[in-house]
Amino acid sequence: MSQPSSSTAAPVKFAYWVPNVSGGLVVSTIEQRTDWSLEYNQRLAVAAEKAGFEYALSQIRFTAGYGAEYQHESVSFSQALLHATTKLKVLAAILPGPWNPAVVAKQIATIDHISNGRIAINVVSGWFKGEFQAIGEPWLEHDERYRRSNEFIRALKGIWTQDNFTFKGDFYRFSDYTLSPKPVQKPHPEIFQGGSSRAARDNAASVSDWYFTNGNTPEGLKAQIDDIQAKAAQNGHTVRIGVNAFVIARATRRKKPGPCWRTSSGTRTSRRCMPSATRSSRPARHRPKARATGPSRPSRTWCNTTTASAPTSSARRSRSPSASWRSRPSAWT
Repeated sequence: MSQPSSSTAAPVKFAYWVPNVSGGLVVSTIEQRTDWSLEYNQRLAVAAEKAGFEYALSQIRFTAGYGAEYQHESVSFSQALLHATTKLKVLAAILPGPWNPAVVAKQIATIDHISNGRIAINVVSGWFKGEFQAIGEPWLEHDERYRRSNEFIRALKGIWTQDNFTFKGDFYRFSDYTLSPKPVQKPHPEIFQGGSSRAARDNAASVSDWYFTNGNTPEGLKAQIDDIQAKAAQNGHTVRIGVNAFVIARATRRKKPGPCWRTSSGTRTSRRCMPSATRSSRPARHRPKARATGPSRPSRTWCNTTTASAPTSSARRSRSPSASWRSRPSAWT
């Protein structure tokens, strides 16, 4: 995890992916157990807020498929989650192309007032050509999509902070445009952006407030963050880093320590609270018999949070059928 540019490190903030889509949230082959309904998502948002999560990231998909047959639109769904919470900030995913900066600026400024400054956006440059073609949007090549996102973000910032805003770009043009009222958040709602390519990193280093990266090795992640922050410093810009992470829960053979029991001859240790090595070394005649109700249930243990990467095939084979991948939390600094 990178450190902010100031000498004092800022606290780590936590976020979760909003399951406003019906699938595609986990890299495991185990069936997803989240629900894309509003009722479930509002309960999840309230629980996340109580647990100390500060951000929730909704997703944008315009077409059914690639892991999710059903999807709720991100901006309106984010507003519904804000109505159910009091502190959580929700990031609405925005896709340049289908959205114009003027429409987004107006939508988000209104929600910012309604929620008292608890809305942000995640600008998604797009990767699925079929989605753009299905809705009649022109498909741009990779670096051009990030160049359009750069203009999109610059236009948003101008609309949110200036009166009589004028902008002459290759993708967007504004002439003497004034948005009123301006957002509650100053200078403007936070702007997030993801991607791992050179174009994505350069875009983050010039215009984005947050750069959201996927998994990498610790060394690779550090190199990526150092590169972005060095380029941002050259541009007179500051950017903070979000890292996608997973928490894995699985069944283990390790038993929880159980209560010891006393006999007339003194204190004896029950099978459940003895180390496994001690149990296996004792002669069979001295081992306590299994209870009639059967062996104790395996405990659950939490593994360390790791950066997002697909598990290896051997890891998949080694997992218990009862293991599950939880919803993806993200640790942001």
